[in-house]
Amino acid sequence: MAGQHPLTGDHILIVEDDYFIASQLASKLSDAGILIAGPTPTVADALARLNQTPLIAGAVLDVILGDELVFSVADELDRRAIPFVFATGFEPDVIPKRHADKIVLRKPLAERSVLDALSQLPQTEPIRDADACRNGILALLSEQTRKMVLPELKRVTLPQGAILELPNQKVSRVYFPIDCVLSVVVVATGGSRIETGLIGSEGLTGAGLSGGDNQTPYELVTQIQGDTLVMPADGFVSFSSINPELQLLAARYARALGVQVSHTALANGRFDLKQRLARWLAMVHDRVPGKSLQLTHDYLSVMLGVRRSSVTNTLHVLEGEHLIRSNRGSIEVRDVNGLVAAAGEAYGSPEAEYHRLMALPFDK
Repeated sequence: MAGQHPLTGDHILIVEDDYFIASQLASKLSDAGILIAGPTPTVADALARLNQTPLIAGAVLDVILGDELVFSVADELDRRAIPFVFATGFEPDVIPKRHADKIVLRKPLAERSVLDALSQLPQTEPIRDADACRNGILALLSEQTRKMVLPELKRVTLPQGAILELPNQKVSRVYFPIDCVLSVVVVATGGSRIETGLIGSEGLTGAGLSGGDNQTPYELVTQIQGDTLVMPADGFVSFSSINPELQLLAARYARALGVQVSHTALANGRFDLKQRLARWLAMVHDRVPGKSLQLTHDYLSVMLGVRRSSVTNTLHVLEGEHLIRSNRGSIEVRDVNGLVAAAGEAYGSPEAEYHRLMALPFDK
C-alpha cells in the first residue's frame, strides 16, 4: 500500500474461526505494517490474548465463532475503550443493542474497508460551524440553531460496505454525510437486494425519527467511503421536538427521498440499463464531485439488480463515449453533463423536487 498507515506498528486483534479468512486478513494487515495479535478462533483464546498483548489498538471480530458468539469479547474491548469492528458472512441482526453503534462489515472483507474502519479512533475535537455547513441539512439551519446542535455531533469516517441500519430494527444513530454516500437498500425475505435511494451531503438518515418512527424498513450501507457527522438517535429526537427548524427540514428531506425512491422504481421498470447506470453515476457524482468511485462490477450489479456481465458491457459503452474512465475496482466520471444527457428523463425530477422543497421558507 502507498504511504504509511496510521496503525503501522500497532497491534490489532483478529478473532476469526475460519483459518483461511484469518490468515488472509492477517497477511494483508501485516503488509500494511500492522502487528497482529492472534488470529484467535475462540472467545477464550481472544480474552487470553487481550491479557497477554499490551496496548492493543483495535480488533476485528467475527460474530459467530463455531457455536459461540463473540459479544463477551466485544464487551471487554468496550470496557477497555479499544475500538473494534464486527465482520460477518450472515445477516448482522444478532448483534445486541448495546453494540448497535459499531461498524459491521460483510465478508469477504476488503482490506481497504478494514483499514479505514480500524483507523477510526474516537474524535474528541469539537465540530466547527464550517464542518457542519458541508452537510446540506445542517447548512440550512439558522446559525443560532446550528450552534446549538454542534455539541451533539461527532465526526466519523465510514468505510465502504459498513452496515449502518438493518430492516425492521431500531435506528440508533442519525448521520449527516459530508463526503460519503449511503445506499438505501430494500431486502426481500429471501435475501435479494436492490438499491432504491442514495443519501449524500444533501441529506440525513433517520428522518422518520422526527415523525415518531424509530424503526427502518431498509438496510443502510456505506456505498462511497468518507466522512459524516453523527448524533445519537435519542438526541436527535429530543432536539427536533424543541426545534421546529430541524424537524421541518427532516420532514422535507424525507419527502424528497421518497420522490427519489419512486423515480428509481420508474427507472428500474421503464428505462434501459445504459440510462439507469448513467443516472446512477450522475447522482453519485452530484454528492461527491471529482471523487474517484471505488466500486466493483459485482457491487454495481447488486445495487442495480442486474447481472454483472450487463454492468461490465454498459460501462464499456459509457467509457467508449468518453463519459467515464473505468479501471479495476474504480470509476472516474469524466463528463457529468454527458451522463445526464445519456440518462435522459431518468434523471432530473427528484433533483428539482429536492431543491424546491429545501427552498421553501420555514413559515410554510
